[in-house]
Amino acid sequence: MTLPGDVATVATVYGAILLGTCFGCGLTGIVFVQCILYYKLYPGDYAWTKFLVFVVWFLDLMHTILIIVTVWQSVITNYDHPENMDNIPAALGLSVAVTAAITFTVHCFFANRIRKLMKRWYIAIPVGILAFMRLLAACISTSEIIRLKRYSLFIRPYPAWIFTAGVTLSASAEVIITTTMIIFLGTRKTGMNHIINALILYTLETGGISALVTVASLLCWLLMRHNLIFLGMHFAIAKLYANSLLATLNTRKRLRIDRMYSSERDQNGLTAGLPYNGVNKSRVSRILGPTTTQKSMQLNVNVETTVVSKIDENFDDIEEQRDSITEFEKEEHQMAEIRDSSEKDHKVEFP
Repeated sequence: MTLPGDVATVATVYGAILLGTCFGCGLTGIVFVQCILYYKLYPGDYAWTKFLVFVVWFLDLMHTILIIVTVWQSVITNYDHPENMDNIPAALGLSVAVTAAITFTVHCFFANRIRKLMKRWYIAIPVGILAFMRLLAACISTSEIIRLKRYSLFIRPYPAWIFTAGVTLSASAEVIITTTMIIFLGTRKTGMNHIINALILYTLETGGISALVTVASLLCWLLMRHNLIFLGMHFAIAKLYANSLLATLNTRKRLRIDRMYSSERDQNGLTAGLPYNGVNKSRVSRILGPTTTQKSMQLNVNVETTVVSKIDENFDDIEEQRDSITEFEKEEHQMAEIRDSSEKDHKVEFP
């Protein structure tokens, strides 16, 4: 910033934050879509999870508004005033604090997830401590930005090392979370290895991208403090963390469906691969239950048996009715013969 108005200086200062704001606004749209998908797909989630999603969305929206205000004040308000290029808008300082709040929320969520998966606290507690220290460092950086109001004063050793510590703590927490999840999933490989591999790849994609952008922003801050390329990358950090959390919540249904289909394929494969003898089939039936073919055959047999039984019952009723009619006719015939014989015996003949 030693050459106000120079084309290269304008490009690395205003151009960097302008590109970072455009990219951040695109990520904000993705966050909004993921929030809608979450509330549509998981209406039965716990209330605190729904509240967490709302908080992340609200903080992300506030962050977007702040970075837009920052670009507006820097590019539009200070247009044709290159001497004001060193000024720091107050909205920029507040955006740093909001970024820290989003990262703190996401880190606590994943720390609690690690605690539930591993049933241990010795990894979750350090992650929580790092997240809290990062939040504290960001709040101090925000207060210093608002107080100093100039980039040239903020890059001095005292305020600078606070910002450096905050970004370093954020990157460290993200690396610990990503590494722990990959190691944990790698040691849990069983019959559904393709699902475990998908989870590992997904963890690398979400956590790895956030950690990579955070580290890149830190390197640009350490090596190029006299421009705002680091700040353009810093604008995207909050959005990437928010999308990481929402993507983790929204992929649960797809993973459950994949696991269900995998279980069905494994069951059918096991049943088809066993030899067809009575012992093995009965054992498989006790373990896995009847297959679809067995269920349909059993249903057909039951229906045929029921129909035959009903027909037999009706036929027996007809036979019984016919036998009863025959017995009645025999009795009527016998009574007629007795009546005729009695009439003959009592008949009187006149001479």
